Amino acid sequence: MSLNVTDLVHNERITLDPEDILDCGDTELKTKYYNAIINAMGSYTTKPVALKKLHSLLLVETETQNAETVGKIFAALSKIYTKATEPVCNRILSGQCIALLLKIAVDIGEIQKEMSGNVSTLLSVIVNSDSVDCWMPVLRQVMTLYPGPCGPFKGQIWKKLCGEIGCGRIKPNDLGHLFALSGQLGGGGREGVEHTRTFSNNFGLVATTLNKALNELFANVEMFERFPSSGDVIMLSGGGGGGLVQQTTKLAQILDLLEIECSLITKSFPQVREIDCELILSQVSRLFTLTPDCVLQNDIPSNKMLALVLPSLQTLASQLLQALILSTEEDLIPEVATINNILIKSMHMVSSSKVMESLFKVLNVYVRTLGASTGLQFCMDRILPVFAKYITPQQEKLLLQSHQQKRKGGGKKKKNKTDESLTATNVTTKKFINVKILRAALEALGGIVENIGCLLSAEDFLGVSSMLVNLAVGSQIQDPSCLISLIQNLGSLSSVQNPSFSSPLRLCLHFLQQATKHANQSVGESARAALLQLTPVMHPPCPSLAISHLQPQDMRNIIAKMLKGQEGQEDFETMSNESEYEQEVVTPVVPSQVQQSKSIAKTTIFDLKDHKVTKTPSTEKSKPSTTKETRDDSDESIDENTALIQENLKQIENTKRKRQESEKSQEVVEPKKS
Repeated sequence: MSLNVTDLVHNERITLDPEDILDCGDTELKTKYYNAIINAMGSYTTKPVALKKLHSLLLVETETQNAETVGKIFAALSKIYTKATEPVCNRILSGQCIALLLKIAVDIGEIQKEMSGNVSTLLSVIVNSDSVDCWMPVLRQVMTLYPGPCGPFKGQIWKKLCGEIGCGRIKPNDLGHLFALSGQLGGGGREGVEHTRTFSNNFGLVATTLNKALNELFANVEMFERFPSSGDVIMLSGGGGGGLVQQTTKLAQILDLLEIECSLITKSFPQVREIDCELILSQVSRLFTLTPDCVLQNDIPSNKMLALVLPSLQTLASQLLQALILSTEEDLIPEVATINNILIKSMHMVSSSKVMESLFKVLNVYVRTLGASTGLQFCMDRILPVFAKYITPQQEKLLLQSHQQKRKGGGKKKKNKTDESLTATNVTTKKFINVKILRAALEALGGIVENIGCLLSAEDFLGVSSMLVNLAVGSQIQDPSCLISLIQNLGSLSSVQNPSFSSPLRLCLHFLQQATKHANQSVGESARAALLQLTPVMHPPCPSLAISHLQPQDMRNIIAKMLKGQEGQEDFETMSNESEYEQEVVTPVVPSQVQQSKSIAKTTIFDLKDHKVTKTPSTEKSKPSTTKETRDDSDESIDENTALIQENLKQIENTKRKRQESEKSQEVVEPKKS
């Protein structure tokens, strides 16, 4: 009994996992299923169900289908998409399927020519369509895969995209992506000159339009520094209605323009781009110079709306600064002083939580991208208080207030007395930690420790260590993501070698070891990874947890001991050679004396090494040491060592004297033999 594929397609109640159909291994069944969908798209009643099932298949399709099947599907979808009388829901589904099919068919060379020829037909429908859900997915895929055939429609596409600024029908990120792709349409000319010129024109139009919109939005704010209003701008659609509606429309346009500007400098581009860094930095700095108090200073009703939406503008301004850092990288080094001023001043002035979170993210990207070139190691005294404000929770405080009460006296001469009673009132309760800001602050602090931790001064390194260690030991956070960031920071902090401050490894080990037993598996894995990273630091030469931190004086003492040991070894070898020479020359009459001399010499050298005393030549006589009348324990030990050395020197002199006598007796015996 064969499977009825037609029922699987036509019946909406029968829902199968698309991956089961694609991974069944039966090529014939897959072909029959696709053919059944193509036939179902020709019927008015089964068309919606067939489009939904085709869309679910194309979403998970990984293998390249044959050109014949793809061609049939594309022809059926194009017929539905280009038909003006087709219901909008069917056109939306067919447009989404066409976008997925274009992406799948990239690797099929036989169908490329056919699809490229149909691009003009699709673009004709797109520029005349009013449904964003219908034309936006297809336009984005066509501009990405077939930018050349889009050249004749470049002006119409630009006009259509500009009409969507501030309307809210397209997400700002998607709209920015479409504007970034618009500079690649048509031919690039020799070495991509045309593409570069188009990008410069588009970026200039967007930046000038943004400056003009900001001037209009903050026209009643005296603290806002106006942008120069010159150059061509994009004609934006104005919102009808009263002043509040126009203000809201202008705000939406500014938010979209900021997102478009971010996408223009971060999205991929086939040619070299020229970016005006000073223009972007001026836009960011002027937005961050404003505060809600400055906006409300004139007491104008329209400014209350501006004070309400100011955090959203500053958040996008920080994202624009982050996009500039990511796109230019080392080329931005001449402007690091300006960026440092913007970041430091903004951190101290901003009170909004989402703006502060975005600033910490920018700081993290900034220090990880440019490292020591940022010069933040010289500004940490102004940055650390901001970190401490959002990382360390505020503790409860009690304020004693006095209350005076009158008390009547017992007699006429006695005056009324007052009693003072103290009552404790809770001034500030324990502050709730904002998890988002805490996570962003820990990530930024981790970037500082990893990239410029070894360059920090002793005070700054102490401040960073105190914040992180106190946060860990006090068990003040319970969020798993924040704990993972804290564990990573402690691992980096313990592995960084700062010459001005000792490593806080001993204080972090207990917390890291306890974190390996955390109920959350991700926290335990991060703790084990941090301990594994610290293994070379904890066990440098031997398997022990004893981590030695030597001071300079200790190192000098070790070197001196080694040098004295080498000197004593050289003396020992010299005396050993002399004793061996005596064994060869001396007659059998005096072997015991030579052996005794050799043993005494060994004992002497051993004692000298143990007591750290330099051996004096045998020809010189040791001078008696002068001591004070009052001696402590160390003086007594020195006297004992001196006496022992003198005794050993006397034994050495006796040995040498006996050796000389044996040599003389040998000289007397040899002439008799001759």
